[in-house]
Amino acid sequence: MKIGLIRHFKVNLKKSRFMSSKEYNKYISDYDISEVIPNEIVVDKEWDKCYCSSLSRAVTTAKTVYDGELIITDKLVEIPSAAWRNIRFKIPYTVWTLLNRLAWIRNHVSQPEGRKTTLKRVNEILDTILKEKDKNILIVSHAGTLYEVQKILIKKGFRGNYFLKPRNGKLYVFENKRY
Repeated sequence: MKIGLIRHFKVNLKKSRFMSSKEYNKYISDYDISEVIPNEIVVDKEWDKCYCSSLSRAVTTAKTVYDGELIITDKLVEIPSAAWRNIRFKIPYTVWTLLNRLAWIRNHVSQPEGRKTTLKRVNEILDTILKEKDKNILIVSHAGTLYEVQKILIKKGFRGNYFLKPRNGKLYVFENKRY
């Protein structure tokens, strides 16, 4: 069984290097509704099904790279993020993302969804996908979600193109001969 992971195309939205908590939350909200910039990704015909996040940037990407039926699901949406503290002064965007990810890992109340909830939904969709043993499945999702998908696949014996942060519109293939 092969599983292909694709992060959605790059989002057409500029971000400031420094943001207050209000600006950060607005950027995250705008990011979720922004258009994407398609690239020239080539996805061969070896995929039997495509599971896709329900967020528009992933759906647009999936429709561009896959001609068959899409199985659109909320279980593959990005890990939601929000400013962990309400502050007026500006801090670097990268610091926001780091602090918010730590808050997510610790299931902090500031985050819309904690790590336990995220892993539960991702495991549920992967259990469904892995039941399709002799099929090759394409998954179109988001950086944080795909990172968690990758970790679960590795635990289940899949091997492939590992990543820390998947590039937009790039195909990463994982394979396990047992499935």
